[in-house]
Amino acid sequence: MIVDLHIHTNLGSVCSQLEPDELLERTEELGIDAVCITDHHSHRGADRMIDYARGSGFPIFRGVEIYTELGDMLVYGMKRDTKYPLTTFEELVEMAELDGAAIVPAHPCRGWDPKHEHKHVFPEQIVEYIAAIETLNGANKARSNEWAERIARELDIPGTGGSDAHALWQVGKCVTIFESDIGSEEELVAELKEGRFRAAYMEDLLDKKD
Repeated sequence: MIVDLHIHTNLGSVCSQLEPDELLERTEELGIDAVCITDHHSHRGADRMIDYARGSGFPIFRGVEIYTELGDMLVYGMKRDTKYPLTTFEELVEMAELDGAAIVPAHPCRGWDPKHEHKHVFPEQIVEYIAAIETLNGANKARSNEWAERIARELDIPGTGGSDAHALWQVGKCVTIFESDIGSEEELVAELKEGRFRAAYMEDLLDKKD
């Protein structure tokens, strides 16, 4: 099952130009099976997108992107909104554990430059609390994703993929391929915690079909 795990629409993110009808049309064109709406600190946009897509048969899952002092975190299965603009990572872990949610660091190596390797430090103190690392982010440069993939390998943590789309042309650039079909937010969280998935560039998947 192909899922874009990192999407922002204009229903919940002021920084996004992506219209809900555009999102549904583009995912159908690409052959994406589901998306997860991950607006900042709130499920409001995800809830509105679910209502908009009701009756379409296309699965929309809820997530949220949360700013912390240790980086931006994608959280799946959170049952509450969080304070803006910053939630401490410790606070996030407490809430995620209470809700049974899965935490995935978003674009952890964005802006990293291989010429200055010594300046980049992944916060390894978070490793025991996360389900995966977003290794493929559609808004990143290739080298940032390569760094994230390297860190995931070194730490033996699975990687997810998401477009981080804020506009139509970004939708589906990076995706997560799950081994099983997912029909609910609870199943999504369970699969993330079990590590039964891999990240991919949608372009590579389309090339293989051709």
